[in-house]
Amino acid sequence: IGKLKKKENVAILQSKRWNEILGKMIGGWLPYIFILFGFMGAMYPALDLGSGEKERGTLETILSSPASRFDIVMGKFLVIMLAAFLTAFLALAGLMIGLSQISDIPPQILVVVNKMFNLKTMALVMTLVLPVSAFFSATLLSLSIYANSFKEAQSIAAPLNIAIVFIAVMGTLPGIELNAITAMIPILNVSLASKDIFGGTINP
Repeated sequence: IGKLKKKENVAILQSKRWNEILGKMIGGWLPYIFILFGFMGAMYPALDLGSGEKERGTLETILSSPASRFDIVMGKFLVIMLAAFLTAFLALAGLMIGLSQISDIPPQILVVVNKMFNLKTMALVMTLVLPVSAFFSATLLSLSIYANSFKEAQSIAAPLNIAIVFIAVMGTLPGIELNAITAMIPILNVSLASKDIFGGTINP
């Protein structure tokens, strides 16, 4: 009986270890998806609400309204942030639905995937998506207001795609863990925290 219990404990530990490794592998690439989608979701609304309105001449009309400049900026910022958040959320939800429809996934991997995509995990990930959406929205709106035309705003914002992809992919590399230093790096902190959430090893 003792030997059987020992074997069962070893099997449980191996299963947990396997779940953690697989969770971190899958969880390493998922942030890359929703970070990129969040940026793309914020980009075009930000460009249109800033440089687009300057080109159309509607920004002057808004500025001459009774609304304060703070109200105008906050209104634009919240619209862009909502677009970014919804795009990231829909990308993640689409991935979940897509995985549930694939019948060729091995049962062992499917068990881990189902454990990863639960309500608690999704809620934790969405709490990370919210501040990164705000970060993208504020940055892109600032660049859009600074630019003189829609095309100029596009040419300024487009290279940010490469920077964001590079930082997000860094989170998938082995050996890079969430600590006091990496937690201070924008985008990378979200990528690493999401990886730990999906791997079930997150430290609050």
